[in-house]
Amino acid sequence: MFTRAIILVMGPGFLIAGCYFLTVGRPSQNVQAAPHVRSDDPEYDLDALHAGVEAGLVPEDAASSNADRRSLTVACDESARQLGKHLSDTDRIIVRPPFVIGGNLSEADLDRHYAQTILPTTRALELAYFDKAPDEPLTLLLYSDERSYRDASWQLDRRDTTNYYGYYIRTDRRIVVNIGTGEGTLAHELTHALGHVDFPNMPEWFDEGLAALYEEADFSDDGLQLNGLSNWRLNHLLDAMQRQRLGNLESLVSSREIREERQAVEYAHARYFCLYLQERDLLPFFYRKFRRRAASDPSGLRTLCEILGTENLDPVDRDFRRWVIALYEQVRRPTSR
Repeated sequence: MFTRAIILVMGPGFLIAGCYFLTVGRPSQNVQAAPHVRSDDPEYDLDALHAGVEAGLVPEDAASSNADRRSLTVACDESARQLGKHLSDTDRIIVRPPFVIGGNLSEADLDRHYAQTILPTTRALELAYFDKAPDEPLTLLLYSDERSYRDASWQLDRRDTTNYYGYYIRTDRRIVVNIGTGEGTLAHELTHALGHVDFPNMPEWFDEGLAALYEEADFSDDGLQLNGLSNWRLNHLLDAMQRQRLGNLESLVSSREIREERQAVEYAHARYFCLYLQERDLLPFFYRKFRRRAASDPSGLRTLCEILGTENLDPVDRDFRRWVIALYEQVRRPTSR
């Protein structure tokens, strides 16, 4: 009887307090008002949307992307661990997926090269050209001087690097550069590495021309575009023109590979033709159209003729040569004070 009396007297009070707690007593949360929906907006299945939110569902592509990033990070960490076995005890390694960056610089200097060159160059090239990002680690080894660069190149790859400041090994996805000569070689080799991921069957003339274009380049004010500038290769091009030893554009584009004995001239030829296309705002457009049609137009010749509005490259070749001479005159003209 006593227990029953307690329940009858105090029960309603507990019931009222419980209801108050459930409706008022929880800590308040900031809730944003729903955005205005225009009358011409599409109608959605609200029940399905609410069900997805309540279930904590993540869009399939986002979940896949997150998993891919985690997988790439794990692969980069393992790549760094393996790389450490082959480098000097004084070398350092940092991981910035998809890049594994090492060399005889301090970690702070490696990170500076990543922040100031590698990352912005990658972003600009992806905006202009590359739609497929690396899904495997890319190794970049930066050495501060000629001696350390040559020693590392020989130890890792048995390469004699007397005549060049950097290289990229496609099968190993590894760049090795003498960063003491400046950032241009790094940008050149990085363009190769990213380009081979996006456009694996890019012909050599365009592969080398595009990479060489960014040896000397400036970022736009917003940092989103990278614009090639004139550089030392212009001398090779002008010398070949003066000696009447420069082949026409059609022979350059049609060739399966760049001839080793003509490498300096043909690299310059390809680079300045890419600069010529850049100055006409055609380079990214050509790249994307060429990549799409590469199976039926492996050299890019037909695509070039189409975008330049000509049946063959003969008139383009004449205009290109005039442009090269005008560029030389512009470059050698003293800057007005």
